[in-house]
Amino acid sequence: MTSAITADFLILADAAQVQGEKLYMLGGGWSLIWAKEFPAQHQMAVAAGILVPWMETNARHHFRIFVHDEDGATFGDVSGEFEQGRPPGLPAGTTQRVMLTVNLGIRIERPSEAAVELWLDGELARSVPFRIAASPR
Repeated sequence: MTSAITADFLILADAAQVQGEKLYMLGGGWSLIWAKEFPAQHQMAVAAGILVPWMETNARHHFRIFVHDEDGATFGDVSGEFEQGRPPGLPAGTTQRVMLTVNLGIRIERPSEAAVELWLDGELARSVPFRIAASPR
């Protein structure tokens, strides 16, 4: 059975948070991490927008944000649940957007190709690739 909820967006950023149903981010949309030396520590954030159709409201949904390199080494793995209700006065049939952010401190062992994956109700909903490279000296 496929999930009726879908990923609207998945963005990599330097920092991100959701306040009052608004997404605030710094340094969003990057796809490359430059490291001066390895191993390296890097702060990053993942921002996701999830579309919840009317018939999927008032039900628990599971999410997982999985960050890994090309060899499968895990940089971060965060999961949880959410439930989107129906606010009073919302017209029947309205799709709503749930936003979530995860801020991570990752340890990078070497240059590589990597990806952030958003899983919704056990299915891969969106993947964003990024690259880790040694800074030119």
